[in-house]
Amino acid sequence: MEKERNWKLSLYLSIVIGAGVLLEIVSLFHLDFSLSQLVPFFIFSLLAFLLELMPVYLQGGVALSISFTLVYAALLLFSPYFAASVAFLSAFFATIKSPYYASLFNASQYALSAFLSGQVFQMLGGYEFSWQSLPFYGVAAVSILAFFVSNTFLVGGVISLSQGTPLRLFWREKNIREILFQYFALFPFSLLLYLVYTYIGYWGIILFFFPLMVARYSFKLFADTKKNHLQLLQALIAALDARDSYTAGHSSRVAELSLQIAEHLHLPPQKREALEYAAVLHDVGKLGIQDSILTKQGELSEDEHSLVCEHPEIGYKILGEVDFLQEAAQIVLAHHERMDGSGYPEGKKGEEIPIEARIVGAADVFDALTSDRPYRRAYSAEEALEIMENEEKGSFDPEVLQILRKIVEEKREKNVS
Repeated sequence: MEKERNWKLSLYLSIVIGAGVLLEIVSLFHLDFSLSQLVPFFIFSLLAFLLELMPVYLQGGVALSISFTLVYAALLLFSPYFAASVAFLSAFFATIKSPYYASLFNASQYALSAFLSGQVFQMLGGYEFSWQSLPFYGVAAVSILAFFVSNTFLVGGVISLSQGTPLRLFWREKNIREILFQYFALFPFSLLLYLVYTYIGYWGIILFFFPLMVARYSFKLFADTKKNHLQLLQALIAALDARDSYTAGHSSRVAELSLQIAEHLHLPPQKREALEYAAVLHDVGKLGIQDSILTKQGELSEDEHSLVCEHPEIGYKILGEVDFLQEAAQIVLAHHERMDGSGYPEGKKGEEIPIEARIVGAADVFDALTSDRPYRRAYSAEEALEIMENEEKGSFDPEVLQILRKIVEEKREKNVS
């Protein structure tokens, strides 16, 4: 299986690289080697190269470069071949320290995406429209969408073949939609570069590079803020984990399992983000409960158990004070509700419980059962599922349980192979 996957990956890389290198050669032959075009070609390629050296990293390790701004401006001003060549050279030299096949693939997929985008723009008559006409923007939108689809498929193909996962899983990642949004958000800068070059010339492009760097810095701050939010929450939970060595890492595992379940359920990106926050913070309300109760070796008294059952409400009050955690707070409040109404704090049942809370609730119990506790050994994954399906029958969403079993089986098969 591994050899077959490596063979397919090598073939895929060879095809994309071959097509990209061929396109670069053809593009260079389409260039007008007069000084009037060589100078802008050099400037666009150099500035795009500099921006390629400064990508912005989103969650999940996805890198996004605003060199697209210059590549798309080149497409609007000159031709698909011009833009493809700028894209190829900037990406290749920016990653030249990587293995040669990685540099060539990055350059090739970028050039192919830019060329396809340019061909769409040209076929729809984009070069015949004035920037002041509405059809120009409609054609540009379709062209950018073509770039996004091509770029995503080419990159997703490598990830799918190298990791042995279906391509559709790559498309369901929440950052994919964010990337599409960023391409459209960068279009106004491409249009400004188009106008600056049209009315001022290449000196205007050079001067405009500095405001573009400011835009890149602002975008980076936005991306870093989202990452810092999650890191801050994880640090808060680390403080909770430190109180009890038996539950250390519990919240992180629950978050990871919850996101896997959400992926199988095809939850939209915004719901998955709130789910991740809630899963990481589902036990934050235990900060308001005495250590002597949380770390007690024996069985809890009725009063002590009642105090522990207050942690969803305490967590809700803590998170409800933070604007970006409003949705997560609702999930935390309901993560101990059960489908048959036997849960707490409000005794909700069935569809009254948010799907995200049903996911976190199942992942929370499964991880608790498969972890060692002072009063019992850890159950195996199969034993935990049996308990949830039989001894606690009716407590959990049947679809969530079915997916949970599927995830366990997939993990077992992966470990065996």
